Amino acid sequence: MIPKIKRKIGEILIEDGLLSKAHLEEALAYQKEKGGLIGRILIEKKFVDEEHLIGALGKQFKIPYLPLKNYAINPDMASMLNADFCHENMVVAFDCDAKKVYVAVADPLGDAVVEKIRTLTGRIPQVFLSRISEILNAIYFIYHEAP
Repeated sequence: MIPKIKRKIGEILIEDGLLSKAHLEEALAYQKEKGGLIGRILIEKKFVDEEHLIGALGKQFKIPYLPLKNYAINPDMASMLNADFCHENMVVAFDCDAKKVYVAVADPLGDAVVEKIRTLTGRIPQVFLSRISEILNAIYFIYHEAP
């Protein structure tokens, strides 16, 4: 489902002039010592911002970035997936048609999650990358604010 990674996220950020080699080495040393996802470490250390990381992940995995804040979320999506599943997997279904369900994910490596969405909805997931904050806002809207 998700294409094989050919270039590492750090390499892409350096090539795009968004990250220095020294900062990448520091983040990798931190990751080796404490664990965690390199993207989150880069953001926590303020070496890159979330917008640039999402753009680089989009390039890495060939998944388009969708700023959910600019999209009219379909409130009927509450019936497609339950709120707990969305929170646990940092994913939200924001629209659908007869054959596809359009989902925003924070983690492009979630093949199992995408397959679970296919099973739960009976539709083909069309995957987009979005910021965690935007996914959480969409989940709140769909499950707590929408009529």
